[in-house]
Amino acid sequence: MKDNLVLSYLENYSKKTIPLFNYFFNAKKNEARKIGANPYDLLKQFIKTAILGKKIRGALMVLGFEIAGGKKLEAIYDASLFIELMHSGLLIHDDVMDNTDLRRGHPSLHKQYSPEHLGKSMAINAGDLAFYLSWEKLMNSNFPTERLILAGKIYSEFLTRVIYGQILDIVPDNNKTISKTNILSKLRYKTAEYTGVFPLLVGAILGGMKDEKKLRLLKEYGLALGWAFQIQDDVLGLYGDKEKTGKPVGSDLKEGKKTLFVYYLLKHGNAKQKSFILSILGNKNVNSQDVNKAQKLFKEIGAYDYVIKLGWDYVKNGKKAVPAITSDKKLQKILTSFIVFMMERTR
Repeated sequence: MKDNLVLSYLENYSKKTIPLFNYFFNAKKNEARKIGANPYDLLKQFIKTAILGKKIRGALMVLGFEIAGGKKLEAIYDASLFIELMHSGLLIHDDVMDNTDLRRGHPSLHKQYSPEHLGKSMAINAGDLAFYLSWEKLMNSNFPTERLILAGKIYSEFLTRVIYGQILDIVPDNNKTISKTNILSKLRYKTAEYTGVFPLLVGAILGGMKDEKKLRLLKEYGLALGWAFQIQDDVLGLYGDKEKTGKPVGSDLKEGKKTLFVYYLLKHGNAKQKSFILSILGNKNVNSQDVNKAQKLFKEIGAYDYVIKLGWDYVKNGKKAVPAITSDKKLQKILTSFIVFMMERTR
């Protein structure tokens, strides 16, 4: 990371919110304990994973609030927990659908119970619980009612779009019809919008922003940031460090994900190259040698450079909106650094 500005911003966000997380969850643990041992145990397992995230979305919500000129920083830090709770719930459900073994360096929640059906059932409940706790956190935050109502409408809209994106992701593509447009559509609805647009928009709304032009530009910037985030996620999925990402390298191949890497190879590769990739895509027996071969193949054919360039193109486009979003030079620098960070991050 060339610029430590974002890392400092994220570190400060984490320091501010960890005590708030603990306070909130301690109350919830007391409630769950009174109901029974199993609800209490599930909540404890959820808490372990919820507090380990990068907290990018929560930090972006605070940034959106600051851009809007919001002054109640203590209130926005507390309210921002809602988006981290929502995010954790989405990840738990996503891990069930993808049958992912690891999340944030630990066994996925559904893998922490046996037998398998119990694990999946508990994970579904944990994800649902996260959404309701998220809603409670947002609606109980210290902001004017009219702003909370608007934020609630945005929450409903974006969560619905994430679910539609998840449906696009889990239904297999025909190898002959896979397209860049389809892939980017999945990225947009499943991840990009709720990673970039959603937190900035909710933060700005709670901060009192009403300027339609600025809100539109904030959405454009947020979408570019979200796309860059997901593209780098795909890069890290193939070329990242397991110790940093918390999940095995090549897991996207094993799960059969039709990423931009796969799209490019199927479009430009020869018959032998296509045959190899299709033979390991969705194959649960993929080993490290297969992954290494795929890594080399994607670089040799130009897929790696293609994906990296696309990510940086989104960064470039997003940066163009910054001067019109805010005239505050410090906030401009943070916005610029944040979107660059999406492509420079290693976890």
